[in-house]
Amino acid sequence: NSKIAQYVRSNRGTDLVYHEGNTYTPNEKLREGQKSRDWKCSMYHKAKCRARLVTRITGGGDIIHVTSNLHTHPTMYTTQKTDISVVDQKLCLERNPLCVNTRSIKM
Repeated sequence: NSKIAQYVRSNRGTDLVYHEGNTYTPNEKLREGQKSRDWKCSMYHKAKCRARLVTRITGGGDIIHVTSNLHTHPTMYTTQKTDISVVDQKLCLERNPLCVNTRSIKM
C-alpha cells in the first residue's frame, strides 16, 4: 500500500513532497548515493507540527513511508486538477483558508 511521491516547488525553489493535502520540506540535504530521505511537515515552525515521512528512492519513482501523521493544524491545501488532457499533469494547489499563515505554491 505504498504511494509514489509527488513533488512540488516552493516559491523559494525548494522541492517539497505533497502528500494528503500537506507539503513536507527536506529534513536534510540530499547526499550522493543516498537511498532514502527524511522530510518534515512544512508547518514545523509555524504550528510546531511533528508530522514526518521518509521517501525511498527507487527506479520507478520515490516511495513514501509515513513515520508520523500527527499534524497540529488543518490540512494545508485543497487539490485542484486543472486540465486532464495535459500530458505533463501538474498539480495545482490551493491554500486551505482554515490553515492560517501558509503561502500558496506556484507550479
